[in-house]
Amino acid sequence: SSGINAEYGQKGIVPKSWLRYTVPSGVTINPWIIDFSERIRQILRIVAAAQKGQTALKELMVWLGGLFSQEAYVTATRQSVAQCKGYSLEELKLQVSVHDAPVELDNNSFGISGLKLMGARHDTGKLKITEDIMSDLPYTRLSWVRQDDVKAIGKKITLPVYLNNMRTILVETLDFATDEEKFYERGVAILCTSLT
Repeated sequence: SSGINAEYGQKGIVPKSWLRYTVPSGVTINPWIIDFSERIRQILRIVAAAQKGQTALKELMVWLGGLFSQEAYVTATRQSVAQCKGYSLEELKLQVSVHDAPVELDNNSFGISGLKLMGARHDTGKLKITEDIMSDLPYTRLSWVRQDDVKAIGKKITLPVYLNNMRTILVETLDFATDEEKFYERGVAILCTSLT
């Protein structure tokens, strides 16, 4: 068994038995180990916050790409707000805001870090087309708001949020304010992880 793993390591291939979560096909061992160690660090932060109580857990910035089930996390945030506020799930709509630094999170909001924007950048509250391949969305606040309380953002674009650059697993869609066109033609999307 250790001989098999040494052989994979020499070739730079991640052994299939190590792949317990979705990664892009062809990922090599070095990026996979870095990604895996970041996931473990996040789990340790989540456990530490959970031991401190619900408030600490709620205030935790979560690397969405480092979770083992991104869709389940987004669903859980919606369920949490619905239960806390006494709303039905159907009454809630997801709103997004992007910030350069951590922001205060209210009872409707959850902090996400590490999202990557492909083919566009976020600038002063709006998305803009760019020639850059990828830009960071450093701190993203997801807020579940009652449909009746949704603030109009003017012209908007709905972008897909994919697990990774393979774009085979759709996690969610998010609405962003913009003044520009051609996002779809350029294949603009959000990635939860830049692991390639």
